[in-house]
Formats: sequence, structure tokens, C-alpha cells
Amino acid sequence: MPAIQRKNKAKKQAKPQKKSKAKCPHCGDGPQTFRYMKSIYRFDINKAREIISDGRESVELEPDDVRFSVDTSRIYEEHLPHVDTKYPGIIAHIWYPTPEGEVLHGHVLVDGHHRAARCLQLGIPFFVHLLSEQESRDVLLQGPDIDTILEQIGKPAS
Repeated sequence: MPAIQRKNKAKKQAKPQKKSKAKCPHCGDGPQTFRYMKSIYRFDINKAREIISDGRESVELEPDDVRFSVDTSRIYEEHLPHVDTKYPGIIAHIWYPTPEGEVLHGHVLVDGHHRAARCLQLGIPFFVHLLSEQESRDVLLQGPDIDTILEQIGKPAS
């Protein structure tokens, strides 16, 4: 075997084996959804990603909010080492009717929990894209019909 080939072969063997994304059961290419509140809500993440690809700016999520989002979701530790933190997460508006007839309005991270967890591990900021109220409705596959709820309590739907 010529010397140059032996050198290249030795180089290849000396490289440490990295865990492949392709072998990770949590890296998928198919349709993605996010369930929230024991599946009361289900969001279409592919559609949300399509919407935010319009060039909008991302914003830094407060560290306490990042920690809360990570602490209240299922995180697969074996997935974290190869998660790419350069992609911002996505936050949607959410409305929830209480038994007392009130409608609570807030925000929920619907995409990027593992990226958020990785950013916490690395001690770096986590950025997100924000969906508008209408965009949040557009990506909601399952959940309370907010327009009907708001109409019933006499508030205009946006």
C-alpha cells in the first residue's frame, strides 16, 4: 500500500466516533406536532416553521422562561448533544377557558424544547420567533375554539 493511502487510512481510524443524528430516535423528518396540557392542544409545527420562515426577527427568551419551558416538558438527554442551537424556537399564543367563565391568554413554547435545554446546558441565550394571535390559531390543530369562547363572553375575536 502506498504511504499516502496508509496515512489517510490511519487518520480515518483515529477519528472518534460521533453519535449519528440518523440513529437518534428523536430526530425525525416527518410531520411534527406539539401537544400541550395532556393533548387538549395540538399544534402543527411544520406549518409554524413555514410561517416563521418569512424573515421575521427572533427575540431572546428570558432565562427563567427558558428554564420553565424545559422543566415542564419531556426532554430526552441522549438527544441533546447533537441538537443545533442556531435555530430559534417558536412561541404561540394560547387561550384557555376556566370553569368560572374566564378566558386566560398566554404564550407557550411549541417548538424548540430540546434546543432550549441545550442552550441552558451551554449557558448561552435561547432565541424564539413569535407567532401572531392569528398565526397561533392557524397552527392549532386541536384545542378550544377561541373565537366561539370570546364571542360567548362578549369579547371581540382578533
